[in-house]
Amino acid sequence: MDGVHDIFEFSHACWEDVFEKIPGAAVYVDHAAAECLHWFKGDGAYLELIRAGAHSVHEIAIFTFQYVKVQNTKKAVIIITSSDPAFYERTLETIIEKNTFLNCVIICAVHSTVFNSHGEEHYERLREKVLGWMRESEPHGEIFAEILFRPIFTAPITKNVFVTPPMERLMPPIDGKITEEHGSSVDYFVSSLHSIFTHFDIKEDIYSLGEFSEYVAGKLMNLPAAVARRKMLMGSSGVSLILIDRTLDLCTATRSNTECVLSRILCTLPHLSYHNNDVAVNMAPLCPGSEESPRSLTVSGCLATSDSHNFNLLIAKKQKDVLLTLNKWLIEMSSRELQSPKAKMSTRVSAHSLEKLIHKIRDNESSKNLANYSKKLQITLAVIQSLKSEKTAQLDLLVSLEKLILQNLAVSRESTSVLSQISNIIKMRTSRGLDMENLLVLLIHIYAIAGTEINFPQQQEDQLRTALTEAIFEDIKRCNEAVITHEVSVYQQTLLLLGATDDSAAREYARKITQQIVDMLHLIASQRKDLENYGSLIIKPSPQEMAQCTGVVERLLRDLIHPSKPTIGDLKRKSSSIISAGFNLLTKGRTQHHPTDNPWIIIYILGGITAEEARLIEELSSQHPKIPRITLAGCRLLTPMDTADRILLSNFNI
Repeated sequence: MDGVHDIFEFSHACWEDVFEKIPGAAVYVDHAAAECLHWFKGDGAYLELIRAGAHSVHEIAIFTFQYVKVQNTKKAVIIITSSDPAFYERTLETIIEKNTFLNCVIICAVHSTVFNSHGEEHYERLREKVLGWMRESEPHGEIFAEILFRPIFTAPITKNVFVTPPMERLMPPIDGKITEEHGSSVDYFVSSLHSIFTHFDIKEDIYSLGEFSEYVAGKLMNLPAAVARRKMLMGSSGVSLILIDRTLDLCTATRSNTECVLSRILCTLPHLSYHNNDVAVNMAPLCPGSEESPRSLTVSGCLATSDSHNFNLLIAKKQKDVLLTLNKWLIEMSSRELQSPKAKMSTRVSAHSLEKLIHKIRDNESSKNLANYSKKLQITLAVIQSLKSEKTAQLDLLVSLEKLILQNLAVSRESTSVLSQISNIIKMRTSRGLDMENLLVLLIHIYAIAGTEINFPQQQEDQLRTALTEAIFEDIKRCNEAVITHEVSVYQQTLLLLGATDDSAAREYARKITQQIVDMLHLIASQRKDLENYGSLIIKPSPQEMAQCTGVVERLLRDLIHPSKPTIGDLKRKSSSIISAGFNLLTKGRTQHHPTDNPWIIIYILGGITAEEARLIEELSSQHPKIPRITLAGCRLLTPMDTADRILLSNFNI
């Protein structure tokens, strides 16, 4: 049974059909599809397309279209994951009019019913348009166009964790208002989930935790294709799908976790270009010669790998154990002459000692030998660079502040002075080595922990408003005066786009932004107000013990696998009809469904997952082999900064 429930297998089935269409074709891939293939093939996406027979590979991005003119082939394969029909048409028309293709295969990751309730009619209309554009470019040739639906949306991170890049913006609305955009994104999402269950030929029991998750659960339950599939399948369900609102557990998403090595890497290294789940590793330290090549002249390394054991190391092991393993890798890579007994016996390994070993290997080993160990070297360099990052001191300070805040909230409750302390830190942020993005994350963290249990004094909130307004005003002026020579953050982009030309306008913008931040912080605090089991996250067993904050996701996981199967009132099971819902209510005292009744549990967090949550899944799976298989999924791997962007910065309306 375990082999059946494998997201790698689902990804393989989707891509296998695509690869069959590729020989001799110019292949166009959008960023989300490329990211799915990147993780599925362990950093070998481009080479896999070439091995499949691709004539050339091109990214689908508006800024590259003006240069796209393919030579020596009349065939194109275009892979698109967008759920925007207008984008589909613009993209296809632009590509086709630039070339003279006779054969065009379009791989749609979105089912036709998501675009149009009439289903196949949409595909046929699109195919006719494609044929028309092809005739304009090549009026005398024999043309052929084909549209295939293949649900390319999964990026397997490990055996037990996957993300869905095409849905990377799917986040529950903090104000609870579901827009038309949310609706179309959810239609795409539930159609894609249905594709997974269709592939494995199983029925799903659907559970939800949170208002947005309940909305999504209803959409999946009533999806006509899903209803038909369940009717066709006899017997019990094979999978429990648990949907959770990320907004219920923002304290976990904003925690500056440094115990999980993957979390540290994601927080300190830049993203790989056009990726949301992998990082760009500087490979310059491996360049030959005494001087390293500039980063701009080297191809970045990354974390994605086909060897899940290597990646699990970053998730499941403590930093000390990771460093010892990396040291062992480097010694094994070295020729006999470089292997010193001291290095082999070392139990104290640091980023500096690993870096010295890397340089020795670089200076003494052949390029071929380095290539053989390429992925291990990339992972080793990622760990070294994360530990030596300029952000390390900032990260350690944030960890200390979070611990102090938790103890203060747990002990002082409503008499806490946390907001006054944060207001002072905002004023002194530059001298403390912090910027506003860090402090916005910290504010989300504070209000998410406090919930509705702790009401902050009005005087302290007024103090916070004053500090925020002044800080944002200073940042607006600083952004306007600065000469931009590097990539700017989302926060800086937001301030630059205001176009404030004088102090008066800058102050007014700062006041409006501050008011919106405070309003959203209040919404964040109210997210768990209706929960029975998980309303409070602060745990302090006795006055002598340190307080702990256990997130909603972790508490739910531990409740799920508890031998006594406790009733989880906050977890709502979706029934297929009002009649069956009434029947379930009547029989509640006799027969209760529990997610662990099925051999497979998928926990999908709407809004993204953290590296710490991935670590927890791996830990529970190894410690409890007799529990059902648990797969964790989300739209993306989140860092605290990503969370601030999604929750605050992307929601400014000025």
